[in-house]
Amino acid sequence: MLRNILYVLVTGTCCQAIAWAIGVSGFVLNDNSEPLPYATVTHPKTGSWMIADEEGRFFLQTHVVPGDSLIISRYGYRNQFLVLTSAAQVHITLQRDVILMDAVEVQGQGLPSTTPWETVIVTETDRMSTMGVYHRIPGALLKTYGGRGGVSNVGLDGGQAEHTKIVLDGIDLTSPQNGQTDLSEIPPVFFQQMYQSRYAGTAFGSGAMDGVIQLRPWFNRSFLNAATGSFDFKSIATGYNLAHTKTALQFIGGGYSSAEDYQFIYDDTTYNRDNNNMDQTFFGSRMQYRPSLKTIVKSSVFLSKSDRGVAGSISFPSPHAKRINTLSLVSASLVRLLPSGHVRIHISRRANDEQYSDPDLSNNSRHEVSAQALKLNFNQRLLKQLEAFTALELRSEMIKSNDVENHNRTLSAITISLIYTVLPGVVIRPNLRVDGGASFRETTSDLYVQTKVPVLGLIRGRVGNGFRLPTFNDLFWPTGTYTDGNPNLKSEQSAYFSFGMERNFSNGSQVSLEWRERRTNNLITWTAGDDFVWRPMNVDETLRKSYSISFRAPFMTKNLSVSGYLTGNEMNDLASDKALPYVPTHTGQLQLQYSWATSSTLDIQSYYSGERYYSGYDDDYNPIDITLAAFTNVSLGMHVAMPGWNALRLHFTVTNMLGANTSFFPEYPEPGLRINGGISILL
Repeated sequence: MLRNILYVLVTGTCCQAIAWAIGVSGFVLNDNSEPLPYATVTHPKTGSWMIADEEGRFFLQTHVVPGDSLIISRYGYRNQFLVLTSAAQVHITLQRDVILMDAVEVQGQGLPSTTPWETVIVTETDRMSTMGVYHRIPGALLKTYGGRGGVSNVGLDGGQAEHTKIVLDGIDLTSPQNGQTDLSEIPPVFFQQMYQSRYAGTAFGSGAMDGVIQLRPWFNRSFLNAATGSFDFKSIATGYNLAHTKTALQFIGGGYSSAEDYQFIYDDTTYNRDNNNMDQTFFGSRMQYRPSLKTIVKSSVFLSKSDRGVAGSISFPSPHAKRINTLSLVSASLVRLLPSGHVRIHISRRANDEQYSDPDLSNNSRHEVSAQALKLNFNQRLLKQLEAFTALELRSEMIKSNDVENHNRTLSAITISLIYTVLPGVVIRPNLRVDGGASFRETTSDLYVQTKVPVLGLIRGRVGNGFRLPTFNDLFWPTGTYTDGNPNLKSEQSAYFSFGMERNFSNGSQVSLEWRERRTNNLITWTAGDDFVWRPMNVDETLRKSYSISFRAPFMTKNLSVSGYLTGNEMNDLASDKALPYVPTHTGQLQLQYSWATSSTLDIQSYYSGERYYSGYDDDYNPIDITLAAFTNVSLGMHVAMPGWNALRLHFTVTNMLGANTSFFPEYPEPGLRINGGISILL
C-alpha cells in the first residue's frame, strides 16, 4: 500500500463567502487538467458527501475547518485524501489507475492556469436581495419590469434574453412560448452556484446564441431561515439533508410575500406603483444514489407557485390584473462510469401553467406550456491526449393556450466534440452539432483553442455560430385587428469570435481579459406593416463588440478579498445604424468581503451601468432619441455568527443604498432603498 504523505495548501477565492462554516467548493480534474465528471467528494468527519457535476465542479455545504479532510473517489482513478489547511476552495487532480488502491494523500493546488473557471457562488447577501446575484456575471444585463412582482430575465453581451439559456440542474428553463426564462419564478435558495459559457450553442442548440448560465443546486446542509424587510417583505425557508453511505437526500421548501407598492418619480411628478404584490411558495428535492462504484442515479424536483399583481407600465397601468403561474421542473439521470469515460441517460421536463386575468379589459387567458427532453451522452478517453464526447437528444415542446391554441413540435440533435491536448497547456476542442425538425435543419459549430504562455498565462480563442428557432407566440399568435403571427419565419442566425487572456497567481488572484464580436441576422422583430397590423418579421441585423476585464484578489489583507469586472459595449443595429436600445455603454461590478471572528462576514457589492439609449417621442409625437443616465447600485450585507453558537446567524442587508434610479425600462420603475433583516440556523 503506497502512501505519499503531503499536506495541502489550498488557495482561497473571493467568489464565495470567506466563512469556513459555509462549506468547501472546488473542481475535480484529470491528469490533463480537464474536468473529470461524477467524482464523489466525501467529508468523513460529518459523513456528508456529494457527486461532482459533469464539469467536475462541487460544493459541499457542511461545517469544515482547517485540518479536516476530504476523500475524492471515482471509478477508474486512484482515490485521493485531501487535508484542508487554509481556505475554502480547492482543486484536485485524480490519476488514472486500472487497479483501484487505497486513498493517497496529495497536495492541493490553486486553480490551474490551463483552464478558465468562471464560478459565482451565491452569498448570503445574494439570497436576501432580489436579482442582484446576476449582476456578478461579466457582461450580464438583468432586465426587470418593476420590483419583485415584475418579470425578470437576463441577457449576455447586450443581447436579447431569448439568446441566453438558463439551465437549473440540467433542466432547460426556456419557455417555448416566448423563448425567455422568468427568473422571478426561480427562488435564489434553489441554487448555490452559477457559472456561464458564452459559447454553448453546440451543447444546447436553439436559444444559446449568446451563452448558457448554469444554476447549480448544492443544498446539502440542513438549515432554517426567516427574513423580513421593506415593502412588507416576509420570507421563510427550510432545508433538510439526509446522507447515508449510498444515498443522499435533500429537501427544501418555503415561500415569501411582498406588497411591492412604492412611490416613483416620472417627469418630475411623484406616482404610486400599485398592484405589484408577489406571493410565492416553493419546494425542491434532490436524490443521489450510488448502488455501486460504477453506477450513479440522480434526480431532482423543483416546484414554485407565483401569485402576483400585474401593475403594467406607466402609460398603460393595469390596476386589477393578476397572474398565477405554477412552474414544475423534474429531471433524472442514470450514469454508468467507465475506466476512461462514462455513459449518461438524462430525462427532464419543464412545465408551467399560467393564468392571467384583467377584469378591466375582460381578459382571461391560460397557457399550459411544457418541454420534455431525453439525452444520451457518451464520453470516452481514446488516448492519453484525446477525449471524445457524443450526444443524442430528442426534445418535444407543446403549448395549450386560448390565445395561440394548441401546438407541438419535435426536435432532435446529435453532437460530436473532441478534446485534443497537444502539449501540457495546449488544447484544441472542435465541436459540431446538427439540429433537425419537421421544417428545419441547423448546423452549429464551435472551435476552441487555448495555449499556456509563460508570464502571460492562458491565451484562448474561439470561433463559431448559433441559432434560435421562432417561438410559439411568433409563429401562431392569433389573427386580430392589430396583431398576427407569422408561420413562415426563419431561424435567427449568429456568428462570433473571441480572444482572451487569463493569468492566475499562486495566492489565488486572477486577472482575465476578453474581446468578443458577434454578428446576428434574421432577428425576429414585431413590425407594423402598411395595413397597421403588427407581425413578427426576419428584418434586423446587429453587430455587437464588447470587452471585459475581470479580477479577483483574495488576500489584500488577512481577511479581506475583492473581485470585480468592467465591460465595454459597442452595440449597433445595422439597419438603422443606431445603438441597440437599453444596452449600456459600460457595466462594472465590485465586491468586497471581509470576515472576522469564526464565520461573520461583511459584504459590499457595487454595480455600475453606463448611459443607455432608446427611441421615444416628444410632446408632439415626433420620434427622438432619449438618453438614460448612468447609475450605481450599492448594496451591503452583514452576517454575524452568534458567539458560542456559530450555527445561529443574524443577517442585515441594504439594497440600493444610494437610492439610485435603477429601472431598466423607464416605463417599469424600480423601488429605491430596500432594507432586510433575518435570522438563520445551520443544522
